[in-house]
Amino acid sequence: MAVYRIDKFLGEGGFAYVYRARDTNLDIDVALKILKPAFAYDEVFEENFRREAHRAAKFRHPNVIAIHYAGKDDDIVFFSMDLLETGLKDLMTPGKPMEEGAIIKVGLDVASALQFAHTHEGGIVHRDLKPDNILFDRHGNAVVTDFGIAEAATNYTAATGTTVYVGTPKYMSPEQARGHRVDHRSDIYSLGVTLYEMATGEAPFTGRDWFELGRKHIEELPSLPREKNPELDPDLERIILKCLQKNPADRYQSAEHLRSELSRLEGATQRTVVLTVQKTEEEKTPTPVTPAPSVAAAQESEAREAQRSPADLYEATTQPPKKRSRAWLWLTAAAVLIGTVVSYATDLAGFRTFGEEKVPFLANLPVLGSGGVYVTSFYYAAVEGGADVEQAAFDIRFSAPVDPVTASSENVKLLGPNSRALPAEVEVKEGGARITVLPSIRLRYNTRYEIEIGEGLLSQRGTPIRQNARAAEPGAVFPFNTRLPPPDTERPTLAESTPAKNARNVQTGATITLGFSEPLQQSTVNAGTILLRDARGIQQEVNVLTGAGGRAVEVRPMTQLIPGTSYTVVLTNEIRDPTGNRLIPDSVVFQTRSATPTPVVPVDPGTVTVNVMPPEARGYVKVFIDNEDMGYVPKLGLEVEARVEHNLRLVGAPPYSAFEFTVYREAFTLGPGQNREIVPEIQPFGWITVTTASDAPTADVFIDGEYVSSTPLAGYTLRSGPHTLELHPSEEDLQRYGVYTANFTVPRFGEERLTNLRLPAK
Repeated sequence: MAVYRIDKFLGEGGFAYVYRARDTNLDIDVALKILKPAFAYDEVFEENFRREAHRAAKFRHPNVIAIHYAGKDDDIVFFSMDLLETGLKDLMTPGKPMEEGAIIKVGLDVASALQFAHTHEGGIVHRDLKPDNILFDRHGNAVVTDFGIAEAATNYTAATGTTVYVGTPKYMSPEQARGHRVDHRSDIYSLGVTLYEMATGEAPFTGRDWFELGRKHIEELPSLPREKNPELDPDLERIILKCLQKNPADRYQSAEHLRSELSRLEGATQRTVVLTVQKTEEEKTPTPVTPAPSVAAAQESEAREAQRSPADLYEATTQPPKKRSRAWLWLTAAAVLIGTVVSYATDLAGFRTFGEEKVPFLANLPVLGSGGVYVTSFYYAAVEGGADVEQAAFDIRFSAPVDPVTASSENVKLLGPNSRALPAEVEVKEGGARITVLPSIRLRYNTRYEIEIGEGLLSQRGTPIRQNARAAEPGAVFPFNTRLPPPDTERPTLAESTPAKNARNVQTGATITLGFSEPLQQSTVNAGTILLRDARGIQQEVNVLTGAGGRAVEVRPMTQLIPGTSYTVVLTNEIRDPTGNRLIPDSVVFQTRSATPTPVVPVDPGTVTVNVMPPEARGYVKVFIDNEDMGYVPKLGLEVEARVEHNLRLVGAPPYSAFEFTVYREAFTLGPGQNREIVPEIQPFGWITVTTASDAPTADVFIDGEYVSSTPLAGYTLRSGPHTLELHPSEEDLQRYGVYTANFTVPRFGEERLTNLRLPAK
């Protein structure tokens, strides 16, 4: 690397940093891509990366970035390529469509690059095509970069079982979102997303998080581009929508076919295109783009299917570091990248979990003029792709060894979202050159944490640790976010029912209880999505209630069922889980008990007395017998029919609450004149009220990670004890607000009030 002089930091992706550099041998400016240290330290990944770089370097095509050299110097793995500083992202303005000529020109160039990559050197699928990876040369031709990087990552996954992020949710194909194997047609979908965004000024799908985006790519149809841009050519709209077909078989089957379609459209209109980008004063010169010559319709040919490997996860992109002075950019071959955090996880049988992932937390450089031990935050302190939540472990390296005696959980702390210290172990390794922080608890998805180094952590010479050479105070704080949860594409199913399917002799006053494989979105569970029909198909009126947690649903007929009649409970696919997956339709058929002759000799009824323990629960627990509301406990001497099975249900129900929390169930049968006393010990419960400030927007309420309702929320009943609250902004407020998180404790048989809350502004 001694031949390269680093001049400017340009940005970063999931796997590498990019610099503007001077090749002192050739006396030209180049883009220098340096593999991030945690990946460079992994021999298998580094070997895959270099192999794919050499493979991509053999590509010689005007619309594919030219790679000059790929190599390794000590622990620094790098390759140099053409320097193109203007990209498609620079030319796109949110909400503003681009000129059709520019859309067609970019589509032609990128399709040409894809066709070449898909059919040469064994075929390479890009897997992460997006505006950030489409640059322009000085003639205005679009040039695709980063071929082979995703291939290296997926080959690494196949070779080691270790998962790394591949792809960007906004531009990801449905098969990528599902975690299925992909071929060249996935790139055609991603190009379609890019063309759609150029044509309308916005992406076809947006979402609050990556699993919502993934679900939309899988399930939803995009709005027609001409609805957002009425002036768009209908033929161009047709081409874009064909690229965006959900089924790969319905898209263009090769990039060449797409290119020929675009060239016919270009030949019919012959546009002249000028693309310009905002530059600094000394760089402000327009970049002319001459239209590509008209290309005759090419015969459709099938591109050779590329080597395929799983792409289970999305790549979480990060913001590039702020610009720094040249004094910080003195990277040479002698510079050693130290100070990385490594996240670990394992595959648990029967569960989809994240494999080992080595990602940089800090990339620390020696500090000029420093005489002590420093943790230098040269790059953003952020875990690329998010830290693991199951079995997380964070490594911190230092520029000189620390004193193992001082490396304790008192001086190195893991802090939660509320800056509370969480239980964690601290291990000293490599004689103090590295420490590992091991959380003793499972971390939460998509949550901000911090590792705090206190002033008590000392070097072996007794000097304190500082954030960097200019830090006035000892200590350091490293924030990071855990990964987003995996996309939930599993459709919920009916797991059990009472009565069971095809049951006979069911009580005519019975409540129908349904249990589902996962919690349901309560707003989709109602008398319009769960139907009760008799043998003639006539729909019966019912009340539908969702139990706490969203998995259990009760269907209560409004009138007594007819004896000896067959009924069917119909579950429609309008029922959804919290991430929007539709229920697999199902039904439960049962038959009520036949009518019996009226006894000639009357039978004395039985009586039942119902109360609860502990005493403070009384006044908050209602009694239901055979679905009939008997009022709050205690209930003394309730008459019930003898020799018939009855169903008792006790429900936690604050007087003003619309929510119910079942705390006890029992079936019982009494003989004539028999008295029974039922006094169960119930689990303590309470209720919570959540409101936002009067001038604040409404928010979606999640308790213990499950969606409950929207604000205001009054009298939501749940077990006593500690819980977590999350308030998520609605979709229209996603750009302005973040997620509010708090811990709260529900008292025994009382109310916890969280009022006048505000979502944090972004």
